[in-house]
Amino acid sequence: MSVLFQRANLCLAAASVAALLLALGCGKTQSANAAPEPFKKAIAEYLERNNMAMALKEIKEGPTVEGNTATLTASLTHATLSGAAVTWKIRFEKAADGTWKAVSRE
Repeated sequence: MSVLFQRANLCLAAASVAALLLALGCGKTQSANAAPEPFKKAIAEYLERNNMAMALKEIKEGPTVEGNTATLTASLTHATLSGAAVTWKIRFEKAADGTWKAVSRE
C-alpha cells in the first residue's frame, strides 16, 4: 500500500512541476506591451549601420520581449522612393546600458 501511495505522490509532484513550468513559460518572460519607440530607434540605427536605404513603414507585430532579447515584425520601404514594402522579422538584444540593439533580420 505504501508503494502505491509513493507512486501516486510522485506522479502528482511531476504533474505539478510540469504545470508550473508551463505557467511560467520555462523561465521566459514575454511582454507584448513593450513600448515600440526604443525598437524603432534601434531599427533606424541598424539600417544606417548596414548602409541600407530603407525606412520603417509600420510595426506589424510585437515587440515580444524574452529576457534580454526581443523580436518584432515590421514592414520597411525605400527611404526616399515610394514603392513596395518588405516584411522583416527583426531580432534585438538588450545592451548593458538598457538600450535595444537590432542584431539580425529574416
